[in-house]
Amino acid sequence: MGIRLIVEVLNGAPEALTHREKLLLVVLAEDANDDTRVTWNSVERPEVLRGAKLSRSQLYAVLKALATKGAITKLASGQKNGTAKYKIAAFEAPQCPRIPDAGLPSQCPDSQDTDGSQCPGTPDTDAKPQCPENADTEPSQCQEIRDVSVPESGTPTPLNPSSTTPSASKQESQPAAGLGYGIPETARPLVDGLTAAGVTVRWPFKGDGWFPVLSLIKKCGVPAMVDHAVKAATRTPIESAKYFLKGWSELPPLPAPGASRPPLRAVSGGWQPYQNPTDHSAYQNGW
Repeated sequence: MGIRLIVEVLNGAPEALTHREKLLLVVLAEDANDDTRVTWNSVERPEVLRGAKLSRSQLYAVLKALATKGAITKLASGQKNGTAKYKIAAFEAPQCPRIPDAGLPSQCPDSQDTDGSQCPGTPDTDAKPQCPENADTEPSQCQEIRDVSVPESGTPTPLNPSSTTPSASKQESQPAAGLGYGIPETARPLVDGLTAAGVTVRWPFKGDGWFPVLSLIKKCGVPAMVDHAVKAATRTPIESAKYFLKGWSELPPLPAPGASRPPLRAVSGGWQPYQNPTDHSAYQNGW
């Protein structure tokens, strides 16, 4: 196995071959012996099917087409203890060094180039706009006329200093330091709500650690979360907002859009304050 047979197939395969047929022929050449031109292994190997981009049924159709066009010859059929053998035909190599080029004799060493313009003794008849003696007539490129857009220092003045100056672009790309204090914009109402309610806790979340909090805000809403945190803070001292995560996760989700409060059943006679059945003076005036 070698590259010589592959190169011969690429350069000398019949023009009548399709792209699929030529690709399979190259794969077979990679497996064949350079001297005998006979394949070594089975053509049904996965490497052959993958390299030729063919299915098993397509493989034999392309092999038959190659044999019909004289690109290969089948030497032996596949048997129980042996594989099918194919021999790659010998192709002419028109560019082989042993075969003279049939092109025009103008390229032979003994044949001089008849193009006079390229001969050493024939001067070039083209104009000489690029010769040192011929100055460029474009005034903007002349050294005597200075470009007004370039100052004396030699550095061109930018058209928009604010957008091209490195310091200006750096200032535009970098936001003010400490603007959000590491708190996402969506979580800001919750943090401000707890602080305004007197619940001052640490918010140790960083980066992806804010995802559970943002998910709970979307599910339960900021008012319910603030209310739960205030009630929990009245029962025990709390230092970190992580303490509220379990309770927040158990809060009910926000009502569906369009949901309304169910009507309450009216009590006959209206509301009446409770009276002691035995002592009517009890519970009067809020007692």
